[in-house]
Amino acid sequence: MIRRLLTLGLLLAVYALLTVAALEVGLRLFRLAPPAEPTGFFWRVPDPVTGWSLQPNAEGRWFNPMYEYDQHVRINALGLRSPEEIGYDKPEGVYRILVLGDSFVEAMQVAQQETFSQRMAQMLNEAGALHEGAPVRVEVVSAGVGGWGTDQQLLWLQHEGYKYAPDLIVLAFFAGNDFMNNYMPLELANLGAVRKPWFELRGDELHLNDFPFDPDAARESRNRLRARFDELGIQPTVFRSADAEGVKPLTGLGDWLHRYSALYRYLDPRIRRAAPGFAAWLADVGLIDAGQESSDRAQGPDYIPIAYGAYASSPSPAWEEAFRTTTALLQAMRREAERLNAPLRGVLLPAAEELDADKWRRILQSYPAMQTQSWRTEQVAEQAKAGFAAAGVPLLDLAPLFREQMAEGKRLYLRDDGHFTAEGHAVAAHALSDWLASAPNAATLSVQHPLPTLPRAWGHLVWRIFVWVVVALLVISLLWSIYKNGLRVWLRNVGLNLGTAGELLLFLVRRQNFVLLPLVLVLLIFGGLLIVAQASVVGPFIYTLF
Repeated sequence: MIRRLLTLGLLLAVYALLTVAALEVGLRLFRLAPPAEPTGFFWRVPDPVTGWSLQPNAEGRWFNPMYEYDQHVRINALGLRSPEEIGYDKPEGVYRILVLGDSFVEAMQVAQQETFSQRMAQMLNEAGALHEGAPVRVEVVSAGVGGWGTDQQLLWLQHEGYKYAPDLIVLAFFAGNDFMNNYMPLELANLGAVRKPWFELRGDELHLNDFPFDPDAARESRNRLRARFDELGIQPTVFRSADAEGVKPLTGLGDWLHRYSALYRYLDPRIRRAAPGFAAWLADVGLIDAGQESSDRAQGPDYIPIAYGAYASSPSPAWEEAFRTTTALLQAMRREAERLNAPLRGVLLPAAEELDADKWRRILQSYPAMQTQSWRTEQVAEQAKAGFAAAGVPLLDLAPLFREQMAEGKRLYLRDDGHFTAEGHAVAAHALSDWLASAPNAATLSVQHPLPTLPRAWGHLVWRIFVWVVVALLVISLLWSIYKNGLRVWLRNVGLNLGTAGELLLFLVRRQNFVLLPLVLVLLIFGGLLIVAQASVVGPFIYTLF
């Protein structure tokens, strides 16, 4: 008996090793797992004007753990992810658009030419852009940096952006976190430190603090702001230092697996998403690095990510202040644009959870404390529209078009990363180009030729048709088989075949021929198809497979 058990265990181990080896080879062959090397680092920290910025001439790879993309990223000599040939000097006959924003404008998830900023330039030029009736060549300067709020964008425009002599300024506003970024008490609670200059609204006036930025001097602001958390209804994020974690027993094994196993790197982020509790335990023993799941557990059962507070049906005092501060910043941005003699336009970038009810449900499931409260995902867009209206800045809301395109089956957002896909950038570029060239209250350009229409999502439509055809054929086959043989005969045949299959499995188990089990299971699957397709129109096809 012990010998048989050892034989069975050895057999299972061999099967497991063969499976792991096959998966390892497959993942490497089809490049489905991220590389072992870390991503590039493209930021300059600290920056005296904005807290952080892009490092001029930085270059490297950028990918996420899910390996949804893998881009070669280069920052130009002026510290922007923008075409290298665009400098401060503006050539004759050029109409220059300056796009301000955060990581959605930085757009490291796609190639530079696929960003909505550069696609917009291409579309307008191909359509024959005109300004005040004269032909122009459109240049777009992409001035986006991950994590920037409207406050940093305003400071950059005042100290650097004006050098580009823009003819038009487009402010890309991401309501999913820009309100939080613009109000330092919330930003501090989220990041744990003051990492940039910040504006404070006193009465109706904005006051700039910690400028130029010095991390050491900013500690005083941190202490002062923390003292107001209770008054503002802010529950700060709990941060645990790496030293506090202590020595983990399997850290060495985890590091080795990360370095040499594509399967390990493939499974790591998927385990975190599917089973965060198990992932936190793996991090405790050192098999994987501590991530968001460990941070969430450290917050306790009542934790709600700070950024989601913007969606609360009844915003806290801190969020109300964040909305007011953002409106004041938008008004200051408009005044700066007027000083530069450049019209200011806004584009509202929706978050995936605003448009995808399933994604919002997954968020609620991830944070049980959110399930007891009332939320309105449309609230951030309403607040943004009110802020732009109060500032007198025309605003394009991308949400209606994105919702329509997603209903057609287009994948506009990266599932795990949350930023736009290349297709999402294309839709945004088309909407923005059309708006700037034709909208009565926003157009600063016109075009000689119509802009191309957005292509339909034919691939998704064809796939849906294919699936329905296959299902329909199977159902028809089943009904035809029952009709041709009669229900009683058909059921008897099914019973006989199932009985034969059961006897075969029982025989193998009794004889302990476990080596044949995987092959037999595959054959039984095809046999099941034969049972379904008795005397059916797809019978010959299934017989051929078998």
